[in-house]
Parts: sequence; C-alpha cells; structure tokens
Amino acid sequence: MRAFIVLTRLRLLEVLRSASSTAFLLALPIVLLLIVGFVFWNGHPFERRHVSVVAATLSADEVAHIEHSLAGVEEVRIDVEPDRHAALGKLRSRMASAVLLRDATTRELGLWVGPRDVLFGRGLAGTLSLPVKLEVLAVPRFGYVHFLFPGVLSFSVLVAGLFGMGYAMVRYRQSLFLKKLATTQLSRFTFVASQISARTLLVLLQSALLVIGARLLFDLPLSWPAAAWLALITALGLLAFMGIGFALACAVRDEATMVDVISMLNIPLVFLSELFFLLDELPKPLALVGNALPTTHMVRLVRQVLLYGVEDVVVLAPGLAVLALWMLAAFALSLRAFRWHS
Repeated sequence: MRAFIVLTRLRLLEVLRSASSTAFLLALPIVLLLIVGFVFWNGHPFERRHVSVVAATLSADEVAHIEHSLAGVEEVRIDVEPDRHAALGKLRSRMASAVLLRDATTRELGLWVGPRDVLFGRGLAGTLSLPVKLEVLAVPRFGYVHFLFPGVLSFSVLVAGLFGMGYAMVRYRQSLFLKKLATTQLSRFTFVASQISARTLLVLLQSALLVIGARLLFDLPLSWPAAAWLALITALGLLAFMGIGFALACAVRDEATMVDVISMLNIPLVFLSELFFLLDELPKPLALVGNALPTTHMVRLVRQVLLYGVEDVVVLAPGLAVLALWMLAAFALSLRAFRWHS
C-alpha cells in the first residue's frame, strides 16, 4: 500500500511540477469549451441554408429583389458567386442548398436544387415571387465528403509541417545533435533546406495517396490541371506550416512542451479554418481571425481547384500570396532566431 501511495505521489508531482503539462491538463478543456462556445454562439451552422446567386447572369434589379425578399428570412443566407460552374460546384458539394441563375440560351431564370431539397426549392420560389423554373440537379452521394476533403488534406499537411519541423528541431536540440553540427562547416541554410526537402517529398507522397484514395473510394472530382494545382498548393501550404513550426522550435526548448503547444494550436485552427463549415457562420470577430489564417486559405484554394474547377491563376493568386507571405515571414523570423544550441 505504501508503494502505491509513493508511486501515485511521484506521478502527480511529475506532472504538476511541469508548468506546460499542468497548463495543458487543466487549461485545455476550458480553452476548448470557450472556443466551441464562441464558434457556435449564433447556433449550429447547418441550421441555415445557403442560396448561391450567379449575379453575372441576372440584372441588378433582380439581385436586389432576391436580397430584399430573403432579408427577413434568418435561416437563409445569400452567397453571390462569380459564375455558374462555381455555384453548381457548391450545390454538388452540399455547400449550397439552391442556386439561382439565368440560362444563357433560354433566358429562363432557373432555381437549381438537389433531389432532397425539392420542397425547400418550392418554398423558396414562392417566397421570391419571381417566375422561376425549378430544376433538380443530380448531386453525388458523397457531396459532403467532397466538401470535407480539402479540410482533411489541409489538416494533415498542417500537422506534418508543425511536427515535421517544429518537433524535430526541438528533439535535435535536446539530443545535442544540433550542438554537434555546430562544430562542422555546415551552414544553417543547408541544414534547414535539407529538412524542408525531405519533409516535402514525404508529405507530397502522403497527399497523393490521400487524393487517390478519395478518388477511388468517394469519387472525388479530379483532373490533371487540378492535380497540378493541388501539388503546388500542398507544397506551399506545407512550407508555411513548416516555417511556423520552425519559429515555435526557436522558442520552445523541450519535446513535451512542443507537443502541448502544437496540440493547443490545432484546436482553434480546426474550428476557424473552414475545415467543416464556412466562416460566414461564425461571429464576425472570429471570422476576421479565421480569414487571416494560412489554413483557411489553403482549404479555400483546394476547394476552388477540386470542386469548382478553377484553373485561372488570377483567381487563385490572392490565396497563394497569403500562403507565400506566411511562409516568408515565418522562415525570416526563424532563421534570424535560430541557434545551433541554447
């Protein structure tokens, strides 16, 4: 019995004497509760329906009439889309419940819905008081899986980047591997470049297997141009996350703390990066934070090339630029702060 008490006391002290372990154990559930509470402050995101309006095919008066008709319907949100392809892509992936657009040939105003939203479409048509033709689009059975896939891919790249660079650097420092390298003529640039190259090759292989699996199992839409863009987006996103991990490794000194820090970062990133639902559903302050995160822009880019068929570099450039800025800023800070040993 005495041995049991002693060992229990030792284990408790082992955890409580570590500030990071204590904070992670006691504070993490509270942090998670606060994040979930603020994220779902306005209710569950799937309580509201999204209606995509292809404004380029409608007159300004028609768009204004639609917005006015639905202004008092709290459970319906209007999303203005640039073209037909993007709007119907949202409908296929269940990001939208209906699409309003004018047919270029017949000039009829069409209201497109999925097979399960016909009743919603009829009610919407009645609310709009416009001569619309109800059209039913055959959406894939895995539509919501297609919506989730960019988030799954981005999260796997995020974790690979933070752990692959951040945790590895801390482990190298604790094992004195970095201190030994400091006695050689190896430059910091060569060392960091080798870490980036190895991790990038592994993550690109991992991502390729994930895409192939989603294509075979869930009929994920994929074309050769989309695959090429996907490889570029994945590589750029990985570099941004590796830079952030590297920056953390310059401040964190032990492996246990690094694991705790990465775990705590992952929680808000999951909820604020459009992995599971759009930022439009969040309170505005949280949406502003989410819009600045590299994970959000990576998820959006992947959805654009995979689900909407976007190939125009002008459309993709803003998101790519944000990832590039995160990468450059993180690595500039990291290389400035990096030391071979404490």
